[in-house]
Amino acid sequence: MVIPLSTKRLCPQGYGCVADLGWAVGLNFSYRWMNGIGLGFGYEFWLLTANGVYETSVPQMFTGLLQYSFLPDHATHPVIRLRGGFLMFGPSFRVATMGGTAEIGVGAEVELSQDTVFSFLVTGNLLRTGSFTTPGDGALRGVGAPLDAMLVLRVGFNFLL
Repeated sequence: MVIPLSTKRLCPQGYGCVADLGWAVGLNFSYRWMNGIGLGFGYEFWLLTANGVYETSVPQMFTGLLQYSFLPDHATHPVIRLRGGFLMFGPSFRVATMGGTAEIGVGAEVELSQDTVFSFLVTGNLLRTGSFTTPGDGALRGVGAPLDAMLVLRVGFNFLL
């Protein structure tokens, strides 16, 4: 689940918001050493309500991952995760603008097998896009504030390399 915290860049005052509530789908691959440190990469997209400006807003992210698993010798353990990377934003998988994203998160993992992990995380995500104009309402977006921020509640699977 994606919950907007601050969307002044993507949602200028007086116009419909193109980054409202939604949900996320992603795929991550990582390698974790015995000391609990993990490195990886992933692709993720969000489907966000867009209040009639777009049918659906879709941020797409290609990210690098740094993660630390506490108690790595236990099958269930807490984790802290940092991710960052390239962002594309637009309607229905089309690109209206590009930018970057950064994330910090905490949660827990349950190892289901040697290479498959079920995880639950709460993450804070920062987005920075270039400026763009939405054709439906003529609003200039991606200006007026330094960053947009989202809270993301994540449940999913990770695959270890």
